Amino acid sequence: MNRFAPFIALFVATGAANATPYDGLYRPDAQWAETWDCKTIGLDGGAMSIAGDVYTSVENQCTLTNPTAIRDMDATLYDAECSAEGDDYFYRLMILKTDTGVTIISNGYAAAWKSCQ
Repeated sequence: MNRFAPFIALFVATGAANATPYDGLYRPDAQWAETWDCKTIGLDGGAMSIAGDVYTSVENQCTLTNPTAIRDMDATLYDAECSAEGDDYFYRLMILKTDTGVTIISNGYAAAWKSCQ
């Protein structure tokens, strides 16, 4: 038996427990972003990622906490604890599931992201 098997099983189980309906890779849902590669995560021309409670977009990464389901919508409101270019910041954001991917909504801002799948 592989001596790492228990750790691998714990990692897989933890990942599944933290999975969200938004998990995946995305690119901007716009014609100008058709050439984004959907492989390079967190860089211009790459992909945005949601994996459990971690949201990675262009040059920043956030831990999503305090998920609150939005009644009668395929959406969740989060507190985001983020880091970008050496600075930490906090804000609230909502992730809304759409037919083509997700929309990220915060105070005064909304961005449509298309699924890379």
